Amino acid sequence: MIERMSEDTSLAGFEMPATLPVMVLGGGTLFPNTLLPLFIFEERYRAMLECALKTDRLVAIAMPLNGNPNKVCPVAGVGLVRACVRNDDGTSNVILQGIGRVRFNAWPQLVPFRKASVQPYGRIEPESPEDREARLCTLRVFMEKGGLRVPAELGSQLGRIDDPDSLTDIAASAFLQDPDQRQTVLEQESNLRRQEVLLRLLRLNAG
Repeated sequence: MIERMSEDTSLAGFEMPATLPVMVLGGGTLFPNTLLPLFIFEERYRAMLECALKTDRLVAIAMPLNGNPNKVCPVAGVGLVRACVRNDDGTSNVILQGIGRVRFNAWPQLVPFRKASVQPYGRIEPESPEDREARLCTLRVFMEKGGLRVPAELGSQLGRIDDPDSLTDIAASAFLQDPDQRQTVLEQESNLRRQEVLLRLLRLNAG
């Protein structure tokens, strides 16, 4: 059975709730402006999905801290459930749309699944339109000439993005394979610093 989500896909004026259900996913990082497919089969995450669907359809995707599943990295991506297909065996196939980042403050619930008290995370630095355009050009030039293997279709899609911060998120998701590197980019509070760290890691990997 396919669960129909709201037809309104606009996130304008969206406010992050004070608490969120959390899925701890080894190797999983959800950046804003990206999509993450999930197969939900564990009982605790089935309960988490039910909770999300009955409220605001939001789930935080968190990395375990230093590989320890009992500890969680302090910053996570937040996804909106855009599609949910129920399977006959009780499992579900879900697609999350990354809409933002949060920092965890406390854990009011640990069973049957984690819930965290959260605060929105991230800072947009002031910059001129010229500087913003220069950042966008820097990203585009690197993706064209920086030694990345970019499929033609993906390159065409990336070339249509005119926001450097969105392009940073999408490039981090597409080109960083190491989970720790992805988490490092996700945890940069400043948008300018996030792009700097992404480019440094991409250059390191390409070299």
